[in-house]
Amino acid sequence: MSANEELQWTRIETNGTQPESRSGHSAVIYNNSMYIFGGLGKHRYNDLFKFDFDTYQWTEIKPKDESTLPTKRLKHSACIYDNMMYIFGGWDSSGKLNDMYRYIFDRNEWEIVPCSNSPRARSAHSVVVYKNSMYLFGGIGDNKFNDMHRFSFKTHQWFVINQINPPPRRSSYGGAHIFNDHLYIVCGLGCGKFNDCHSFNFNTLKWTELKYSDNSRVIPAKRGRHSCILSNENLYMFGGYVGIQRSNELFVLNLQTHQWQQLKFQKNVPSAREGHSAVLYNGYMWLFGGWHDNGWYNDIYTLGVL
Repeated sequence: MSANEELQWTRIETNGTQPESRSGHSAVIYNNSMYIFGGLGKHRYNDLFKFDFDTYQWTEIKPKDESTLPTKRLKHSACIYDNMMYIFGGWDSSGKLNDMYRYIFDRNEWEIVPCSNSPRARSAHSVVVYKNSMYLFGGIGDNKFNDMHRFSFKTHQWFVINQINPPPRRSSYGGAHIFNDHLYIVCGLGCGKFNDCHSFNFNTLKWTELKYSDNSRVIPAKRGRHSCILSNENLYMFGGYVGIQRSNELFVLNLQTHQWQQLKFQKNVPSAREGHSAVLYNGYMWLFGGWHDNGWYNDIYTLGVL
């Protein structure tokens, strides 16, 4: 963490056709580019944009066959597996969803993925890929959830995970993150807000709540709709819905020492927001979009080197 004094935010001047301002979209990395799908702005969206990290160029990707596009949605999950992007659930004009689609990059085609034993419809959940399976936790549907499901990419079957000691029900917890064969979730929205952190052991199926170090300089206020990225053993958390307002604070949780600290910056700090996305690429956190009381964003900021 000694390099933090050298960290800085930079606003990126982009080229090409920018996505319309939005929140609740998904962001994944594939072949040196970030792919943004869906979200909510002036409308719901089901468009797909590619951002090239090297040239700062935005390109809208129109699929070969638009009839196979997922419905316009927000707060879905997205992940990359075997040169494809998998989209699950979210919220469209009909309500919460539990459908699955995949986008095949090489063919520029969408297709629906027939699944068995799908989880209940939901949004504001997150997924991770671990050993040829996708793991999904929580979200909100007809209720807040704290269930966990595993999807086999090989058989297209969903399985319920019989978790031990799961965290309280929650959604909008800034993504799920894998470190040392454990899955971590931080904060989120449940009956109120959380500022806890829980880890899941894939081998024992047991959850453990982290006890924060007494050396933590500060523990973040309870929040949801923030973003998190994991760089080495450090989980960087930006923004979110705190109290009754949006935040532009940046906190770091060291997953080995369980110690929090807040990093403060003098210039180029992104404005307060929620429902934005963040990815880690080439040692930098790349932040896109989000929402504040006065509207939506489609800006990009970097923070680094982490």
